Order: sequence, then C-alpha cells, then structure tokens
Amino acid sequence: MEFLKLLKDAIPTPQEVKANVTIWFKENGKFWGVSVGMHLLIFVVLGVAIGAPQAKKLLQEVVFFDTEVDEAIEETPITHFELGETPLEPTVLNTETLTEPPAATIEQDAQFNDNSAVFEAAGGGNASTGPSFGGLGNFDVSAIGTGPSVRGPGGVGSSVGNSDKGGSGGAGEGFGGRGSGSRQAMLASGGGTADSERSVGAATNWLARHQAADGGWGCIEFTKQCKDPSCSARANRAGADYPMAATAFGLLPFFAAGQTHESKGPHQAVIRKGLLWMATHQDKTGRLGGGSMYEHGLATIAICEAYGLSKDQKLKNVAQAAVRFIEDAQNDSSGGWHYTANPPTVGDTSVVGWQLMGLKSAQMAGLPVNPQTLVKSKKFLASVAKGKSGGLFSYMPESGPSPAMSAVGLLCNQYAGMKRTEPAMVEGMNYVMANLNGAKGDSYFLYYATQVMHNLPGAEWDTWNRNARRHLLATQIKEGCAEGSWAPIGHSAGPVMSTSIHALTLEVYYRYLPLYQLDNKKQALKSDD
Repeated sequence: MEFLKLLKDAIPTPQEVKANVTIWFKENGKFWGVSVGMHLLIFVVLGVAIGAPQAKKLLQEVVFFDTEVDEAIEETPITHFELGETPLEPTVLNTETLTEPPAATIEQDAQFNDNSAVFEAAGGGNASTGPSFGGLGNFDVSAIGTGPSVRGPGGVGSSVGNSDKGGSGGAGEGFGGRGSGSRQAMLASGGGTADSERSVGAATNWLARHQAADGGWGCIEFTKQCKDPSCSARANRAGADYPMAATAFGLLPFFAAGQTHESKGPHQAVIRKGLLWMATHQDKTGRLGGGSMYEHGLATIAICEAYGLSKDQKLKNVAQAAVRFIEDAQNDSSGGWHYTANPPTVGDTSVVGWQLMGLKSAQMAGLPVNPQTLVKSKKFLASVAKGKSGGLFSYMPESGPSPAMSAVGLLCNQYAGMKRTEPAMVEGMNYVMANLNGAKGDSYFLYYATQVMHNLPGAEWDTWNRNARRHLLATQIKEGCAEGSWAPIGHSAGPVMSTSIHALTLEVYYRYLPLYQLDNKKQALKSDD
C-alpha cells in the first residue's frame, strides 16, 4: 500500500498537468516564440547569403547549449528523501566512525556518499604562467589564469600542469576536491562525516523537488511544483523573488559535490534545466537576470563552476560575458561594487565579496580575468579594513566592523595572497572565533566564516567545524515536505537560500582545498628539492 501511495503521489493529476502547461506558456511562451522566430529569420538570411548547408552549420553554433534535444538524458523522478534522526557526533572519532554510513541506509545514499576506490576528478583550472600564492585559483594579479598547486599524495600533481584541468596531469586545485570516489578519505581528513553527507543529500533532494517547471528557482515562488499543500517551507511574501539569485543557490550545492549537467545521475536533468534558465536570462551586456549585482555575482559563481567542472564549450561564452560585466560594473575610483553597475557610491563589502568570489570561480575555471580589476578591489578592501592590524571589516568605509563583513573581507584577502601568519589574518581569525555562537544565528556569516576557518587548518578549525556541523545537523528540518531544508535565519532571503548556503557549508570539506595547507605542502616540496 505504501508503494501505491508513493506511486500515486509521483503521478501528476490531469489538473496539475494543465496548470503546469498554462504556467509554462505564460512564463516562457513569449520568449520561445521570439527565439524561434529570430532563428528562422537568421536561417533565411544566411541561406540567401551563403547557401543553405553553410547557414545550417552556423545556426547550430549560436543555439543555446540546452535547446538541442539530448535523448541520452532521461529525467529521473525526484522522490522524497527521508533524512530521519541521525547522531550528531560519533562517539569515537576515527576514519571508520566518521565515515560509517548510518544504519538506516537508503538507495539514494550512493548519490552523495560515494565510497568508490578510485577518485575521479571533477576538474577545473588552467596552468598559470605567473606565481601562485598557495592555490585554489587565488587572485594571481601578475598573470591571467589560475595557478595549479599541490594537492598532496593521492591527489593531483605537485607542479604547474599543462592539461586543461590544471595540475600535473590531474585536477586543478580549484575544483580538485570534487568528483566521485575516495569521498571517505576527503571527509575524514577535512572534518565531514557520513551524517553531514546525508544532510547534504537531503538538502539537494529538497532543492530538486522545489525547482520550477521552467528550470529556475525563486525565493518566494519555490512551492509551485510542491505536491504537498501542507509544505511548511514558506518564504516571507513581503519580500522579492530574486529568481536569478535563487537559481544560482539552487544549483551550487550540486556543483559543490562535482555534479554537472553532463554527470550521469538522478539530478542531471535538474542541473541542465537550471543552467538553461540562467543562460536564457542573460542580456547582451552579459548581465545575468537583470537584477542587482548581488544576483549577478551569485549567478557568475554558478555559471563559472558549471563551465569549470564540465569544460562544456557551449557555456564558455555565457561565463566569460558574466565576468566581463563584473569588470565593467566596478567603481573605478574606489575599486568596489554596490547594488547597481558603476555605482556612484564607493560600494559595500557584502556585494564586493560576491563579485570577487565570481572572479575567483572564473579563474579556477581557466577563464581570463582582468588583473587590474583585482588590483583595484584591494583598494576597496583596504578602505573597509578595521581593527588594530586591519583584520576586521565593515560594511562601508564609514561604518564599524561586524563579524559577517569581517568573514567576507578575510576570505577575499586569503584569495588575494595574504599569509596566515600576517597580523591582520591572526586578528581576523581571533575575531571570527570569538563570534562562533553568533554565527549560529546568521547563515550568511556562518557560510563565509566556515570557508575562512577551513583555510586555516588547526585547533581553531576543529573547534569551529565541530560546532558548525553539530548546529546544522540539529537544525535541519526532518519531517514533512520541508524535510531536508533549513528555516531562514539572519541574512537569508528564504528557504532556498538558507538550504543552499547551509548545504554548501557542509560541503566545504571537498568543495575547496585549504589554502594554507597547500602552502605548507609547497614549502615542504621546495625543501626536498
């Protein structure tokens, strides 16, 4: 009977089908009508000018990557993932207990708790001709591109590579920890557990179940596809929907786990539809979504990660145009970014953080970034630096420091090459650690600070990680249609953002490789030479 109930719930009623078709035509009919008409016009003009065979070839090259029919992709029905109650902490901390799957395993565990013997890299990054300050696609201002660095035993090579994935015949340091296989070792060494992975799996399942029919997500309109009228994951309807930002948030946890639109798996169609939605909502200036720079920065991170992981050339122009828009939107005088492009104000640290992370993702993907854009951004970061050593950061130059903005500024400085021993980094780390409890009430602060601390392996990271992981496992919703999501807290635009940003926080163990750990390995190799 339970199977029949699940089957019944999975099959849409005629009324639901009719409603979904109506929604699709209302939201997409105009765009696709114009798109088809324009392509036909182009075809006719080219056919007259250069002949039908050549025109057909050129037309195929300008069509968006997802408008072509790919019969190899089979859309897998997304069923409800039952997370259940899992222990928050293993009683014994070793490799076996940290990564031992929960007793109540389900078939979907294989999606995110891969236990394969061989690591298959997800790729990312190109070789750099200039210096690298410790890897992870940091802001190398003396050369365009990403500098591969050390992954260590069992990872990628230890010298500058020459493959399109960076490294010495392996995955670049930017996306080097993503992929399938050997996930046990990466989790245990990085601080993750089987339960944190199960939590991520439940989060991506919730995101997939709340994707709109057109492939996007929204901060408010994310329940359109929800078949459960009692779904408790509701947003504050007084706010805006921010569809481009929400779609970026919807996709990023999949990319963090190394999944793309080319990865075979139950979420391939989900990712593919999401990327199509983003690509078809980019205007001629390169802006993604037409909203604020917040949305564009987030979308740039997502589209660059998708390209960097897949190396799908059909995504390259979309990603590169998004990067160019960030470069052009910078305030040339202050080096900052604000809500609008070319802002009359100096900018703010929050918006700047998303833009710099977008440019960092582009570098990791092997896309060129204007070095002068990065140089100018350092001027803005210096203007908002506070504290005795400049390790604290404020929202704007005239305001006081805050934990969230300090985490953003510290992460930007880490990627800009600041050493972990510099007084500013030490001051900032101590300030972040002193506000550990406050991070539990602000998902935005928790997200950035966890990345900062992950780059600083040691006792502080261990303390931070145990507290953050315990908090996220305890607060994730574990029942009903909202199961797998997190309620919005602090700086959050709704359940889609909070669920995505918390899942990304639990994916930090393999999403990025620790910067200063890479530095230490580099120095060790130099000493051996």
